[in-house]
Amino acid sequence: MAYLVAFVADPARDEHADALRELARGLPGAGFFDDPDGGLPRTVGTYARVETLADGLARALLRHVGELSGRLRVRIEVQYEERILGHLVAGEPDDALATALSGRG
Repeated sequence: MAYLVAFVADPARDEHADALRELARGLPGAGFFDDPDGGLPRTVGTYARVETLADGLARALLRHVGELSGRLRVRIEVQYEERILGHLVAGEPDDALATALSGRG
């Protein structure tokens, strides 16, 4: 088991925190983190402990975070096993993330 983490890579705002909190509440097994008083940059994101990136919870989390990224036009960094896989940019995976998720990375 390892953590899949997705957090706002752009300057995080309250609307990002609200949307990610709601996402985590609606997805059993997902968690939410926010450090509004931790200084700048603010760290806001969601996570889940999963077996693999092909795990159903991992796929659901990435699908929902991708939708949120597109809707809010925000860049999301995705990490697995404390390794940066890439970014969701306005809802679309960049080349590094697409490669990692395809199993070729």
